[in-house]
Formats: sequence, structure tokens, C-alpha cells
Amino acid sequence: MNKRLMLVRHGQANSGIYGNSDFNRTLSNTGINEAQELAFRLKNKALIPSFLLSSPAVRAISTAQIFAGIWGKEIGEIATEENIYESSIKQLLKNVNALNDRSNFVAIFGHNPEISAFAEYLTYDEFNQMPTCGVAVIEFPFENWEMVSGSTGKLSLFDYPGADTAL
Repeated sequence: MNKRLMLVRHGQANSGIYGNSDFNRTLSNTGINEAQELAFRLKNKALIPSFLLSSPAVRAISTAQIFAGIWGKEIGEIATEENIYESSIKQLLKNVNALNDRSNFVAIFGHNPEISAFAEYLTYDEFNQMPTCGVAVIEFPFENWEMVSGSTGKLSLFDYPGADTAL
């Protein structure tokens, strides 16, 4: 069965507070609303990944938890990978290539600029900067995640909070 990858940029975060690390920034009320809006929209389209992988940064894992709750998944089902925070295209690709082939639809919750650059790398579509809580669903004509590489994916959906229409 072909593979599908959902790339999700975390929801809008609160500004950094002096003395707090960037890693610990929380979602703003707007970010919470963005995550709820997109999770419900994807649920209504029956686009619910079987496996969720997130950066452990507070704003990313919080976004993943909101999505999981709306999708009827347990928060404990969300896997975290430290190298998604302050990542690179090369590292994100390593994470994708290492995914278990039993999962045909996977979501990765991450950060800009890397998540947007990774979407561009996989599809050769231009994303510039994905808006907060932006979602790109990319389809691959492979049965194995290790086959995924640059320009091998086709963008099947791009959506974000407040969008009137999506691809």
C-alpha cells in the first residue's frame, strides 16, 4: 500500500518569556483554536493518520495532543523524537525512512523553517513558510518508507487555519 505523510507545523505559540527556553514555549489561545480547527477539518475529511510523531517541544507536542484528542487517539500513542526540534531536511528524512512500514499514514508535528523546507524537498512544491498549524499531506508511490526521498511525493492537501479552500 502506498504511503502518506502529514506534515503539521505547530499552532501559534506565546512569545518567549525572559528566562524561559524556546523549547518550553506554550501554545497561545489562538494556537489552541488553530489546532482544534484543523484537527476537526481533517477528521471530517477522514484524514486521520495511524501513527503520530512529534517534536517534544511544548508547543509541538501540545498541538499533537489536541489533534490526537479530536481524532479519538490516546495521548500515549504520540511518539516523540528529540531531533525533530531544531532539525534539518536530512534528519527529518532519516526519521521518515526509519518509519515502520506497517504504518501507511503518518503525521509529523514540527517547526518552521524545517517543516516547510521538508515539504518542499519531498514534493518540489513551494511552501515558503507554512502558516502556524499548516498541514501538508504528501502521497508516495511506495510500499516502504525507506524509498521516500527528494521530489518523490505528490502534494494531495495543503490546509491551514482560516483557509477558505484547500488543495
